[in-house]
Amino acid sequence: MALAKIPLDYIFHIYNRSNDRSTLFHEDENYRFFLTKMARQLKLVCHLLGYCIMPNHFHFLLIPKHPLREGYVLDDQFKSTMPSPELSEAMKRLLMGFTKSYNKHYGLVGSRFQQHTNAKYHGNNLKFGLDYLHENPVKGNLVRDASEWEFSSFNEYEGFHPLTECYVDVELGRKLLSLQ
Repeated sequence: MALAKIPLDYIFHIYNRSNDRSTLFHEDENYRFFLTKMARQLKLVCHLLGYCIMPNHFHFLLIPKHPLREGYVLDDQFKSTMPSPELSEAMKRLLMGFTKSYNKHYGLVGSRFQQHTNAKYHGNNLKFGLDYLHENPVKGNLVRDASEWEFSSFNEYEGFHPLTECYVDVELGRKLLSLQ
């Protein structure tokens, strides 16, 4: 079944954080496991353009590969509904799968993330979105420079990783950035 062509300016900022804003990613392995699950769950339903995983929350910039929900309003407000059912299901699998493994590893029960993952239409301003994501660890006083944060797409865009090892679609991202 061929997917409907989604405009490349349908960029969305996806965001969620841990319950009670508590630290969720304690060890590098927590981040790496989340990134691996992220790539596996999202690659079929979206073009991932950027990410930043922080100690108690995450941000994604992406373009859905499936048609948007009927009546989905494209404005600059965060919504608790994902733009497409396929993206909603992928996010559910990502967060539930991570939580299940995390809880087993640490001997915990219950949800690790807030009930609703939020989505905000970003239009075609990819540069603004990437700058916001990549500066998150700097503004959070975790590092002095975005290049020092291992768990964002910054170094992928800077070319510090071979394209085959990137989580994001760097080629598409660079193409979109050149159009701005």
